Amino acid sequence: MSDPTGELPAPSPTEVLDVRGMSHHGLLVDAIDVKDDADASQKTAKKRRRGFGGSKRTKWALVVVGASLASAAGGLAVGKSIKSPADAASERQAPTASRITVPIERRSLVSSLAVAGDIRYDDPTPIRLAGSVGASAGTNQVITRLPEIGSEVSEGVALFDVSGRPVFVLLGTLPTYRSLEPGATGPDVLQLEQALERLGFSPGAVDEVYDAGTEAAIDGFYASRGYASEGPNEQERERLRTVRKGLTDADKAVLDAQVALDKGAETTTQSEQLRLDQELQGAREGVPEAEAAASQANTLAGQQVNAAIANRDSAKVIRDVAAAKYATVSAAGAIDPATGEPYTTDEINAALGEKAAQDQAVAAAEQAVAERVNEQARTKKQGEKDIKAARDRLALAQAAIADAAKPADTTGLQQALTAAQEAWNQANADLMLAEAEIGTTVPAGEMVFVPLLPTNVTNVAVTAGTALSGGNDLATVSSTATLITGRVAKNDSDLIATGTPVEIQVRDTDVSTTGVLTEIRKPTSEADPNNPGGGGGDDDGRLEIVVTPDDASILTDWVGYSVRIGVTVSSTTGEVLAVPVAAISVGPDGQSRIEIERRRARADDEGETEIVPVKVGLAAQGFAEIMPIGSASVEAGDKVVVGTETGERRTRTRSRTTDTSASDEPASTEASG
Repeated sequence: MSDPTGELPAPSPTEVLDVRGMSHHGLLVDAIDVKDDADASQKTAKKRRRGFGGSKRTKWALVVVGASLASAAGGLAVGKSIKSPADAASERQAPTASRITVPIERRSLVSSLAVAGDIRYDDPTPIRLAGSVGASAGTNQVITRLPEIGSEVSEGVALFDVSGRPVFVLLGTLPTYRSLEPGATGPDVLQLEQALERLGFSPGAVDEVYDAGTEAAIDGFYASRGYASEGPNEQERERLRTVRKGLTDADKAVLDAQVALDKGAETTTQSEQLRLDQELQGAREGVPEAEAAASQANTLAGQQVNAAIANRDSAKVIRDVAAAKYATVSAAGAIDPATGEPYTTDEINAALGEKAAQDQAVAAAEQAVAERVNEQARTKKQGEKDIKAARDRLALAQAAIADAAKPADTTGLQQALTAAQEAWNQANADLMLAEAEIGTTVPAGEMVFVPLLPTNVTNVAVTAGTALSGGNDLATVSSTATLITGRVAKNDSDLIATGTPVEIQVRDTDVSTTGVLTEIRKPTSEADPNNPGGGGGDDDGRLEIVVTPDDASILTDWVGYSVRIGVTVSSTTGEVLAVPVAAISVGPDGQSRIEIERRRARADDEGETEIVPVKVGLAAQGFAEIMPIGSASVEAGDKVVVGTETGERRTRTRSRTTDTSASDEPASTEASG
């Protein structure tokens, strides 16, 4: 079909034209002229046919004329078969090249950056156990109850059951690393007491000591959740039974020895005997009182020694951590995983200072241990002195009674009483020690501390019946808020800024929404969605972007999926003059320019074009913004030359230095590292 305007339609800048299979985008001027001539010949023939009559004589005339024409045509053909070499060479020359033009447009241009990312929950926290649950669960510990994904987790909730024992979730930043039992001290004890206090089970003094108040609060907390706290095991219970029976037997032995001694001393007057008995009784009471006081003082001094030792051990652990950190940062070529840069001198000096401070803390703790040990020795010596004084008073009272009852020898009876009293004192000390050491234990596997509550269960990594395995994640709790992250090359990051609106498309689906680029930061330790299998960590060549969706509910069911993030890099303000980038060339002087067809070429007319210098603006979507330089007139609809058709069954177009897609979609480049 001919072009009624006499002009070629705009071709796609990337389309290759071929005379043998000419599309409507690649019709040539010569082809149009030939067709116009053919149309004119057909019209003339029709007129001639209408001009002849329909009589038989007319038909015979046509036959005669036709024969004559055929004869003439045959003669002409014979004549044309005899050609000179010049004529033959002339006929073999290629036809004159024609220009390929497209109209200059007025349109808006948008350039965008495409970034691969993924959707995940915000602030995920893994749930893993620091040890086994209580001994009452047995040695075959399996998961017997699971939480539901999506369920809310508040403080004090039993998240899992392991062989019928609970795994409680409490608020705290210090992870569980040991079981807690009466007498334990440290910041983990303080953290547990703070949680019990918040939950309404007061442990008394909220400090770093596991005492009777802490034990009572734990027992009450477990009972309120429908579980029994982990009490003494059978071996510990047997120990308590043994020491309690020992104290009962010692008490009876003292009473029997006293009665025997009293009977053996009945040789004096009743009043004198009464006085001596009272003195003896007072002396007897003074000995256990002195012994009890000494035992209590010794016990307190021992506790202080143990506390000092615990503090020293804790200081050593902290010192060792500081020493390890200093060794790490001061190692040759050490890289800070948080920044991806070598540790600075300040950071190394800070680590050295921290190590020195912890060394001093250990030395101070060692000194404290030595002082407590010395104090314990002094306390023991003083107790022995007090006991000796009490026993001396007792011996004096006993001697007085013996003198009063000279005829009776009570020495053996008195020795028996003294031995009974000493046995009672020892039995009483053993019971006090056992009761202080044996009580409710908090197994390491029954308490999990997380930094944020309430939260939600977003993943369960085990199934009911799974054997408990230390160190493995059982579940993940996190905020249900969704977060989208992606990676961009550092040079691409210069093109974008926080606060930029973005388009979010879930890959391989029709789910999309909008959002805002909220952060550009160094990569986290998680895997790079743009580089699967490449791992995480600090990559010097890439940065991480964080995108917050405008409507997170649209992406709730797509957590874990990859997305395409479209970030607008630049755009024109409204519509501008634009040409395909193939229409732009660079002159010898380095000036960009375009060639505008002012008069169309014909078979016998080369037409007319004008070279117009231009300033090139934004290039996107296969087009480039142009601004004419000088006085040349450039308007939308003007025909700009993008190439030439040589007639040799191929199309030649101008060299291009950028993407020339003619799509109306915003230009984008998939971000890569």
